[in-house]
Amino acid sequence: MSNTSFNKKLFSLLLDLAKGDRSWRQFAEDCDISYVQMRKLATCGQENPPRIKLIKKIASNSQADLTVDDFLFVAGAQADNHVSQFSVTTSMLKQGDLFYEKYLSLSMGQRKMINDFIDFLSSRE
Repeated sequence: MSNTSFNKKLFSLLLDLAKGDRSWRQFAEDCDISYVQMRKLATCGQENPPRIKLIKKIASNSQADLTVDDFLFVAGAQADNHVSQFSVTTSMLKQGDLFYEKYLSLSMGQRKMINDFIDFLSSRE
């Protein structure tokens, strides 16, 4: 696995999507990780990206149909067989940070609408 740049804010956003309608405590329990670890990741309190083992646990318990690769990409790492598939630029990271700040300023109802729209777009092929 190769590391690039861990985007804590986008990782937190993915976690929020993966959590679905569960509490953070229940989501952590479902993933078989500590609640403290989950909250650190959710509140951007962890400086280093999570290890692949933890990412696999989170992805396998996602209610938003997110994959391990989705989490790896945002964590700044790709599996070695996917290294050349994506190229993260500084501009992309800044756009992600801006999007996340705007997302957090929305009400819970507005966030749900955004999440539903993302699900709708993701299901279209």
